[in-house]
Amino acid sequence: MRATRWIALAVMMGLALVAFARPARACGVWHLTDHQRKVDVEYLIETASVRKAKRRIGVLYMVESPTGLRVTEGRRVVFDIVDGALRRRGKRVGTLGADGALTIGARAYTIALTDPGTLHGMPSWHVEVKDGDTVIAAGDASSLCAGMHRDPPMSEAEQQDEIRRRVAYYLAWRQLGK
Repeated sequence: MRATRWIALAVMMGLALVAFARPARACGVWHLTDHQRKVDVEYLIETASVRKAKRRIGVLYMVESPTGLRVTEGRRVVFDIVDGALRRRGKRVGTLGADGALTIGARAYTIALTDPGTLHGMPSWHVEVKDGDTVIAAGDASSLCAGMHRDPPMSEAEQQDEIRRRVAYYLAWRQLGK
């Protein structure tokens, strides 16, 4: 009889969790569409999920560090940007400037943030990634970590840096792999 009560309680708790479950509203989600490779990159707080059609072809796990966001796998750092140097597993593979100029090996990209607006109640920008004069990827982006930084709040420059880092890590993964 007691087992039946425990099972009934567990079922009711499970139903309550399902009924009241909802995604976090504080930070949202944004997408970058890579027109050249025909993939969609979905950015959440700690991940970038890369999909081609409906199939996930890659995922980047991001954590905050004293120098800003970095990409990790397990406990190992895969991609990081320190003092403008883009590093893959500790080796310098490129640079990211505050103006959005990104180099990876011999390739040069520009990550442009334009058209300021609001997305999910937070400041947002339209992102365009250019390879020379060709726009290869675009989307509307907001700082996903800004909602967690309330005291002191993230400055506009810090929010833009976070967005550029997220895009730069995708481009590094796209060109170099994990």
